[in-house]
Amino acid sequence: MREQYSSYDECVAFFKDAQKNNPNLFQVRTIGTTWEDREIIAVSVTKNVDNHLDKPALFFTGTVHAREWIGIELSISFAKYIIEHIDYDPQLNEILDRATLYMVPCANPDGFEYSRNHFSFWRKNRRKNADGSFGVDLNRNFSVGFTPNKDTSSNVYSGPSAFSEPETTALRDFVIEHKNITIALDYHSQGNVFFPAHNFIHEDAIDAIDLNLLAGNMAEEIRKRSGREYGIHMGKPPVHLISGSGREFYYSQGALSLVVEVGTRNISDYKEHMSENIDENLPALMIALSEAKNYKKENALPRVENFVASEITFKEVELSWDYADDETVYFEIYRSKKQKGFSQVSNRIGTTKLKTFIDKNLKSSRNYYYYVRAVCKAKFIKSPYAQILGVRTQPAENMFSKILYPLADKVGYVGEKTKKNTDHYGNNSMFVGVSESKGECFGVCGFSLSSIPKNAIITSASISFYPMNRVSVQVESFGEWRVGQIDERTIDNISSFDEIKNVKSLSYIDRPTGSAQLSQGIWRTYTFASQELRVLQKSLLRSEALFRFDGPSTLPIDRASQLMQWDIGYGKFSGGLTYRPKLDISYTVDEAKIELKSSREFTAINDKILESKLLAGYDENCFKKYACLEFDLSQWPEMDNTIISSAYLEIEAIKIDSKNTLRFHIEMIVPSDGVNTYEKIQKREIIERIGYDVSVLDVKSEPIQRFVFDTYAINEMAENVSKNAKAYFVISATSQVFLKNQDVKFMDTKRVKRPSLVIKYIKKRRNPPQQVENLTYSIESNIIKLKWDLPNDDGYKGAIVVKNPFKVPCTAYDGQKLYGGMDDYTYDNFGDKDMHKYYAVFSYDDVPNFSEPVFIEINSKEKS
Repeated sequence: MREQYSSYDECVAFFKDAQKNNPNLFQVRTIGTTWEDREIIAVSVTKNVDNHLDKPALFFTGTVHAREWIGIELSISFAKYIIEHIDYDPQLNEILDRATLYMVPCANPDGFEYSRNHFSFWRKNRRKNADGSFGVDLNRNFSVGFTPNKDTSSNVYSGPSAFSEPETTALRDFVIEHKNITIALDYHSQGNVFFPAHNFIHEDAIDAIDLNLLAGNMAEEIRKRSGREYGIHMGKPPVHLISGSGREFYYSQGALSLVVEVGTRNISDYKEHMSENIDENLPALMIALSEAKNYKKENALPRVENFVASEITFKEVELSWDYADDETVYFEIYRSKKQKGFSQVSNRIGTTKLKTFIDKNLKSSRNYYYYVRAVCKAKFIKSPYAQILGVRTQPAENMFSKILYPLADKVGYVGEKTKKNTDHYGNNSMFVGVSESKGECFGVCGFSLSSIPKNAIITSASISFYPMNRVSVQVESFGEWRVGQIDERTIDNISSFDEIKNVKSLSYIDRPTGSAQLSQGIWRTYTFASQELRVLQKSLLRSEALFRFDGPSTLPIDRASQLMQWDIGYGKFSGGLTYRPKLDISYTVDEAKIELKSSREFTAINDKILESKLLAGYDENCFKKYACLEFDLSQWPEMDNTIISSAYLEIEAIKIDSKNTLRFHIEMIVPSDGVNTYEKIQKREIIERIGYDVSVLDVKSEPIQRFVFDTYAINEMAENVSKNAKAYFVISATSQVFLKNQDVKFMDTKRVKRPSLVIKYIKKRRNPPQQVENLTYSIESNIIKLKWDLPNDDGYKGAIVVKNPFKVPCTAYDGQKLYGGMDDYTYDNFGDKDMHKYYAVFSYDDVPNFSEPVFIEINSKEKS
């Protein structure tokens, strides 16, 4: 296996040959010398390489940890790709015209060679410590967050002081010398995950959006190439964040910095696994290199500001933002269904020179996330991204939606070999899969359905879990994870492994997730199919739904663990409510129905008005006959708490005196003032055409026809109710040829078969509840506490509290959700009390309709 990997000498020789054969493209220099006198090389790659400092640059570091051979191999493979494609690839040439690539293929040559030749799992460098032991963890030896560690034998021994090692000193000096570095990628193994740099506080930095989207775009390139899904996980400070890493040092120097963990082992089999990992990461590196020019420190485009949703309906979102006027600038807008998504051509929904955009044809009760950036067509650069905008579309007209969370005692896991399964509920994490130490493990998650009406008709549902750690649990490319609903009535104790393992299964949800799709830091959602919805529907009668999360039950021959760790939103290691499992349900209720018969009918002919007759067609002079209808809407339901789910006009053809060329359509019109005349009907003001045209052939085959209102027509009719309590319609005939004496009679002489206006509706609030009042904050035990007064409103069902460091949250999904419920206070348990931010409180009802936010600003920028 090892012979398939390059030695360090072979690596250096390769790059020196690349410089010799491509002197205008490659440049190799020595930036330091190791304890064992090996040269540390840095490679510059760009067109006209002598001018490399004049272009923004991507900085690549590989094999900082000796046993993580992927870095050195990927650098060689990327260089080979450039050499092989530079003669004909227009994308590569354009990128290297405008950007520089710096690579330190192996940042730890001594440790790497020791790993290759003596002990493959060696991690550190080869410093000889004072006590006779060897090695410093170079990724703990940088200055940012450096933490002294006296245990020299530890794999994470940080060294006697920051930058005590020649390797980290060389990297530090190179980065400080090269101010043109805008992006830094530090390649490690294993885990298939991106770790963006952190600022070591409890709030996002302004460029967190850029870090996440850089990772998201790289992950999307990998997914397109191999189907493998890489995670994105910034971590929650200060717990379990590494200190003294290169990633944070590069970030402190102004570069967007990521650690990229590749593969599922430190030293994978080259042919079957490592070559795959290299192949899928090449396009990811290309897209990262293409972004280097957009983050240069001088003459950069400003970031778009005040990016908000100005209007949200069940199928449209109107976006707006602020930006200085510039004729050379336009904007790109992207939409994602994931909070940590990507921004590429495939999900770019628009470009515009305006500062508004309407996104149409969306799904109701869905979460969407938007990104926008400015583009300068004169400078060929793009701005950093505006802060992410999260929205949720409203439920459709006849729908309700509910997002449910499990209580602490209903979410956890049971292990075959663990002794205290009761302690796994509401504490720490959910482990799913199998390991030698824990045995087989099942996740358990229960939801109360008591807040959903018993007569609800569930139309869609999904259940979501947040994977929080793939690296340490060592998931191999093996097995699958699936969620199923189980019968809670057959369980006496949800902490019993045997009962959970042998429980009656009611239905599995969606497709299982393979190992290659387990993405740390990316929500995994399982959507219910129709038969699975029927099982959930029956659970409404019991007001409870219980789910089991299954993983693989056997281990690969050479693996001791095949567990995945999921956040449960409870306990000190969790991310809180934001990362709690959730059950998202959309439903409707049985409709009520009103059938109104027409209150007046007449036909307008060229020289007269015929009362109580409905004829549509043409007279002997080829003038149209208009069939006119009037409906009394005084029985219309009270609209403040009513939604019209559907409406249609039903008419019946009584007598047909026409050839097959005649067609008919129905128009809702504005009533004319005074007495109706033919001229007034002819010049009528049309509000909307109702339904589709029908032909004489249609009414011959089916005399009763229905003309269905669209949403606009329903709303217009509802608007008429408040004005005059009547609705007016005209049946108009059309033909492609002139016709005489042809018509259709749409009502009998005794008015028994009059046209009907059928309205189906449900009881549903149309307007949000009142806002909360008197929002204040205080500091308790070094934590921010928010408090507010509840509104005096019967429709009020609770409040959602959202935090956003950059802007006033414009929706209940525009930031980090801290709380949802009926209390009048909450705490920001994960926040930094000294950082600037906004808190917003949204009242909601049972639809839910959300009020406008009541917000408060903490530590305002003006004061700071």
